Amino acid sequence: MQPEALVAALRDNGCVRLLAKRLAPNDNSKNQIYLGGDYSAIQLLPFGDLVEDDAVVASSKRARLKASVSFSWVGGDGQVVPAPHANLILYPKYPEVRLSGLLRGARGGAEEVIVSRDEGRWLFLGITKDERIVGYACGREDPCARWAEQAGAEDPALGVFRELPLLPDDSRQRMRRKLREIVEKGWIRSKRLDHDGEICPCEAENCGGYTLEAEMDIRPNSRAEPDYDGWEVKQYAVKRLERPVGQQITLFTPEPDGGVYTQDGVEAFIRQYGYPDVSGIVDRINFGGAHKFGVQHPRTKLTLAIDGWDGSKITSLSGGIRLLDCRDQVAASWSFASLIGHWRRKHAKAVYVPSIRRVAPVREYRYGGNVLVGLGTEFPLVLHSVMAGLVIYDPGIKLEHASGKPAIKRRSQFRILFRNLGSLYQSTEAWDVCK
Repeated sequence: MQPEALVAALRDNGCVRLLAKRLAPNDNSKNQIYLGGDYSAIQLLPFGDLVEDDAVVASSKRARLKASVSFSWVGGDGQVVPAPHANLILYPKYPEVRLSGLLRGARGGAEEVIVSRDEGRWLFLGITKDERIVGYACGREDPCARWAEQAGAEDPALGVFRELPLLPDDSRQRMRRKLREIVEKGWIRSKRLDHDGEICPCEAENCGGYTLEAEMDIRPNSRAEPDYDGWEVKQYAVKRLERPVGQQITLFTPEPDGGVYTQDGVEAFIRQYGYPDVSGIVDRINFGGAHKFGVQHPRTKLTLAIDGWDGSKITSLSGGIRLLDCRDQVAASWSFASLIGHWRRKHAKAVYVPSIRRVAPVREYRYGGNVLVGLGTEFPLVLHSVMAGLVIYDPGIKLEHASGKPAIKRRSQFRILFRNLGSLYQSTEAWDVCK
């Protein structure tokens, strides 16, 4: 297949991003497709919920997490063949990520190429906005293989992948151009988009992010993070656009999946570990405050800890991040599978845009051109940052009308100071999009 025909076929099937991997001899139907000895592939490829797989493989049981992948093959004739048994497998103890089941039930796919151990084979993975993967595989003599050897060779690798262009210019140029357009608009009326792309009014405190997303035509979708052309887009409030210094930024908001919080329920958790509202609101019990690794919180008496992590790799799939009381009872916990599933929604490329607001006579936002760009993130960086005290657990959980008919508000969130964002990325850049 000619590269132009492959690009056209992928775009016709809804792909907005193209990754390519040169296949090694061990990348075949027997040994699966190796996606790297780290977690970087998790930020690049869409997949379903991770679950622990206790199947015996090669006469031994290896700790691993497994998730389904919506995968199809596109052939030289442009026809698409589903691969219904495709899976992503994560071996946390190594660590190692692989793709499996790409040929099972996919007759007419890429059997000849994937079964082979020949050198010079290439695997192309087109990523769609609705989280599907459309694959193409070819041998060394295919024009697409020669194209992949040359295209993107000077750009930084994304783990085991190269990113190849699906559009005439690259995504950096498109991102810079779009942000410059928004900055040059000045004050913008607060708004948001609904699922149908219709503009709606927005008067809440967090409308700065919604307004930016509306300007970029980002509609709410299944991913947790706003996406534009493969980039995660985050807005943060500042006092002055000339010197954008942000405060705490919410990274993700996973609900606990273990401990007293889930075993006995949220109300029991708040009554056991919460405290009366410090501002004097009657009949309200709060559970909040910055919980740092290894430091007991003065009000909740709980300490943030990590179990099953030796500082470089996961040693036990039953571990995770935990809140422990003074008797080492688990008040709340987040399993590794749950946390990895949430963190994979973070993009490998992210842009952080400063904003200021005014509310009279109407709510409006203005965005700055000095933006922070984060490139390359993976889950172990989160655990390192938690242990360093940079990522904190900062919940906003409360029980109102505690003595009558109680009403519960849940908000579990992990946050980081803007100045510490670099700890979550392999590299950061400062852009002035107006230059």
